[in-house]
Amino acid sequence: MDGIPWRLIQSSEADGPFNMGLDEALLRSASELGVATLRLYSWAGPWVSLGYAQRHLDPERIRACEDQGVGIVRRTTGGRAVLHGKDLGYSVAAPKGMLRPGLRNSYDQVATALLAAIRSLGASTACRIPASKAAQPSNRFDCFAAPAADEIVVGKEKLVGSAQRRRGGAVLQQGSIRISADLPAVAAAAGIDPGVSISLAQLGIEASEEALREALVSRFAQALGARFSATDPEPAELDQACARVDLHRVDLLSAPTSKAV
Repeated sequence: MDGIPWRLIQSSEADGPFNMGLDEALLRSASELGVATLRLYSWAGPWVSLGYAQRHLDPERIRACEDQGVGIVRRTTGGRAVLHGKDLGYSVAAPKGMLRPGLRNSYDQVATALLAAIRSLGASTACRIPASKAAQPSNRFDCFAAPAADEIVVGKEKLVGSAQRRRGGAVLQQGSIRISADLPAVAAAAGIDPGVSISLAQLGIEASEEALREALVSRFAQALGARFSATDPEPAELDQACARVDLHRVDLLSAPTSKAV
């Protein structure tokens, strides 16, 4: 078969620290070994992921999250807070040379795959935010409150959010695809405004998570020119992910850290 060799890792539910730790391990593999990976994954329970440079949470917000069973974790990618649990996560980890050159071009390449997958499930009104209409950087807590360039929206509501990190000649892009609406009490505890985002279910699209995964794999193969080989993470990557678990458990009352792989 034609195409550039990529790994495909289909992960099941995991908690926030492990999910973020494994994505960091994939970034390291891309940097040190030249390995390219598409990973799709879900979250065990509700989690809020904070951008790597985002301010820490105040004690009142921490207590509210604890009361609703919402975990808190810090990503190695930038951007603002994202509430997980009713979404499907994706990550693309690859040497820079295996993606289109430059930040905007690589975002465009990934957005092409995301939009094609979403539309194939019936979200015909979904579109990509052009750079000229992207929201200006702000101090808002919620990532989905301000669509950035090449993110996927329906009307003014964000359906897919993404963030990227470049390190050691490699790229990691992570994102969240909304499958269904967050529970109101969970969103309120996390400080997330449910009115600024939209989900597939709210669009009347009752696609299963499996169908979404299949659509993403197909469209990413086209956009990346990839030949996917389904596999599990390497033992060393799992070891790295587990070693990162404690580092990803945010010290919620201290300043954020940008330490990554």
